[in-house]
Amino acid sequence: MKNKQRTFNDTSSVQSGWLPPFGHESLKIYYEIILEVDIEPEHKWVKPIQELYQWIKSNEVVDDLFNTAFRENKNIKDEYHHVQGVPVPRIKDTEHLMSAFNKVMKRAPYFINDALVGLPFSAIVVAIDPTLSGRTIFGLPEFNKKMSKVLNHWNKFLATKKSNTGFSVDGEQWLSETAKKQYEFDLWSRNEKLPYWDSWNDFFTREFKDIDKQRPIAGPDTNKIVISPNDGSLFRWRSNVAKNDVFWFKDMKYSIKDILSTSVEKDQKVLDHHKIVDIFEGGYVFQTYLNPYNYHKWQVPVNGKVLFDPIVVPGAFFNKLVIPDFSGATTASLPYLSQVNARGLIVFKTEDYGHVCCIPLGMSEVSTVKFDSKMKKGKQVSKGDPMGMFEYGGSSFVTIYEKLPDQMLIFKNERGELYPQNPPPAQSSAGTGSFPTEVRGQVGEWVPIIDVLLDMQDHIPDAF
Repeated sequence: MKNKQRTFNDTSSVQSGWLPPFGHESLKIYYEIILEVDIEPEHKWVKPIQELYQWIKSNEVVDDLFNTAFRENKNIKDEYHHVQGVPVPRIKDTEHLMSAFNKVMKRAPYFINDALVGLPFSAIVVAIDPTLSGRTIFGLPEFNKKMSKVLNHWNKFLATKKSNTGFSVDGEQWLSETAKKQYEFDLWSRNEKLPYWDSWNDFFTREFKDIDKQRPIAGPDTNKIVISPNDGSLFRWRSNVAKNDVFWFKDMKYSIKDILSTSVEKDQKVLDHHKIVDIFEGGYVFQTYLNPYNYHKWQVPVNGKVLFDPIVVPGAFFNKLVIPDFSGATTASLPYLSQVNARGLIVFKTEDYGHVCCIPLGMSEVSTVKFDSKMKKGKQVSKGDPMGMFEYGGSSFVTIYEKLPDQMLIFKNERGELYPQNPPPAQSSAGTGSFPTEVRGQVGEWVPIIDVLLDMQDHIPDAF
């Protein structure tokens, strides 16, 4: 009997455009470059990778978990060798993994045959994180602390001129016709001559030529009109969110206490002092995801004031709930990630429509959150003020709205079209969903509950 070709459950098929779809020839080429050519010895690794390696080897339990993960990785490769035509990446041992990481440190996200490999670390560990040992490793706080140093080192490289090779030759890499079309090249402010951006991070944090024209503010003088703090696509929204819930189950309910918490004691005291969990219990959550071509700065969504200095919450990088995820997108796990991943946290207080919490959320190695220096406790802010940015960081944004006793928040755009709670996922290479959101654009409106009830009554058919 011939072996049937293996397939995977498509619950992880949400595509945000950061990696080619699993089965794409570009991934095979990438694995050949990173995993199969010139394994680099330890003395050539950058310091944070050496420290990660030494921590692994000095901890018997962690070392055993990694070795088990590599054996399980081989089992996956042997069993699913030709899933959709492309072999599962094989990680042989810890030295092999560290060598691969070290190669990434000298490369900015780039295209292979017009397909973006935008999550290079995730592409490497994609056949480790579904293993039981891999899931355990990637949830360990100490592993994530070490990995944070690795990613910070890489982020420093992405801010140098050495990272701008993708913007130096017209028609190639980020200046290819395919890439230009994806991020709408003509929208953005840039250098007049090549290279159009001085570094990868300069491109990633690029600004509109005229944001007031290209992204006008909806209802600038009123908080009744709710605007998006970021560009992206709607993943889902929820109302009456519980204070505590079992967010790690597959339906991934939101748990306010877990989202609005941190392992940093001094920051947790700030959250406790302001009773943040109590404020947002029973409120609304609106979560979006960003693709690599979106605008990666965020702006204040209300007229009000900053409640406390913004917080950056440490968390996991490769931990996810929906597995296997061989496209490395992790998008299907977003509600879970909002409670366990690295993220930012800022709260605004308004005089008329309660509190609003903004959470720029890291996803995989895309995790660098930077708040604007003007976002300080007591600062009066207006809709459209700069709030911060992702420096090669963040692929999701969570906004939480306080529940108000006499108002209901209706999620709808400026045309009055309602946002569904569970829109269909993005399937395009650019990762644009069916319900895109634009920074400063309307995503909702506060409506008196009595008006909602009267409207419902008007639509009840007569019984006779």
